[in-house]
Amino acid sequence: MENRKLGNLDVSAIGLGTLRTFDVESGPDIAVRQQIVDNCLTNDINFIDSAAWYGQAEKVVGITTEGKRDKFYLATKVRTEGKEAGEEQIANSFHLFKTDYIDLFQVHNMVDYRTHIPTLTRLKEEGKIGMVGVSAMVHEAYPEIIELMKSRQVDTIQIPYNVVERGCEDELLPLAEELGIGVLVMEPLKKGRYVNELKSQPDLSPLAEFGVKTWAQALLSWVLGDSRVSIAIPATSRPERIQENALPGTLGQLPQELRDYVREETQRCL
Repeated sequence: MENRKLGNLDVSAIGLGTLRTFDVESGPDIAVRQQIVDNCLTNDINFIDSAAWYGQAEKVVGITTEGKRDKFYLATKVRTEGKEAGEEQIANSFHLFKTDYIDLFQVHNMVDYRTHIPTLTRLKEEGKIGMVGVSAMVHEAYPEIIELMKSRQVDTIQIPYNVVERGCEDELLPLAEELGIGVLVMEPLKKGRYVNELKSQPDLSPLAEFGVKTWAQALLSWVLGDSRVSIAIPATSRPERIQENALPGTLGQLPQELRDYVREETQRCL
């Protein structure tokens, strides 16, 4: 597995997202997530991203990483209005993760970020978190993110980036590279849509020599083909998907001509 720089961390190029997939409560469902986490270790994936907004996900991450905390970098997000509510939610994340240190704490979708960033900065100065970040789903938030990046208030940004959603290429990615700010990519597969909802079967043959065996791997390899990306964090509820998702992190950067092919082939099949 290739490691890349995410701020001050060396993270696996492929990580694990937990949106929807870790929002479970029953023992059998948690056992499946335990297998997912164990498969991450087997495949050298060392980064898990969660959020207070993801239902039971933080709690399940805490359960499934117990006894393995030193094997993973953990990231989460605060999403609420107001300083007191934010501090309460942040404290609860530590409790649910069963840890006294969180490697990356982000403001989720920029919600009341002007209130929460000072709180997170203080926690970073106190040595309770490693880095401060923000996430955003929409382009309208990008100007504010750019200001936060330029003023050095954030160490990382989390944004959607895939073969169709490329709005971060114009300003965010070049600025992140210039300033050394880490980039987490969410929705590299568009919640699986660009694998499961294609109207025709993509042709994998041009990618076979490079080691790509499934279209999900092609899409992840496309994302990792941009050296400005620190890590892609696909989510899954199926333990066997971990090995499939991990493979692109071992292949090196996809040549630009193959990135162009993956993009064009996806658009053809949508």
